[in-house]
Amino acid sequence: MIPPTALRAARTAAPRFTTVRPAASRFASTSPKLSIANETYPLPPGQEVDPQLNGYPQLPNETLQKRQPFGWWDVQERKNFGEVVHESEDVIGMWGPDVHKTSWQSALLQLSGAFGLVGVAAFFLIQTRPERPAVAREYPYNGLEQELGGINVARKEQVDEED
Repeated sequence: MIPPTALRAARTAAPRFTTVRPAASRFASTSPKLSIANETYPLPPGQEVDPQLNGYPQLPNETLQKRQPFGWWDVQERKNFGEVVHESEDVIGMWGPDVHKTSWQSALLQLSGAFGLVGVAAFFLIQTRPERPAVAREYPYNGLEQELGGINVARKEQVDEED
């Protein structure tokens, strides 16, 4: 802890004026050499300039999710301050569709393993099901076939008439 006498001495030794910056120096410069949008970005071989961009930089279509997670000015979006916004920012940004690193072979193996485990568990449960504690009821005359009107015949429902 710093003693109060040292704080008072430092306060009196400090200069009594403040430096004031002009307000214009706080804003971004509009000079063409400092503008990031005016930088040229080389296109990959075989790719033509998109005329609909009207001179806007044609950046590579690489999702921001593949960037390193740390070392950025905006860690959540994985961007630096003043970085040019991609034309497809809604698709390749951090809030766009997720990029899956699992191959289809690995996904198929995992799904078949999960379904196999569920199948083995279901088979085990069916095979170890206990028997019924009582014998099923048996009716005379071939299960009351004649009394119920025959096989696959719907019984007539009694309609209650209300007065």
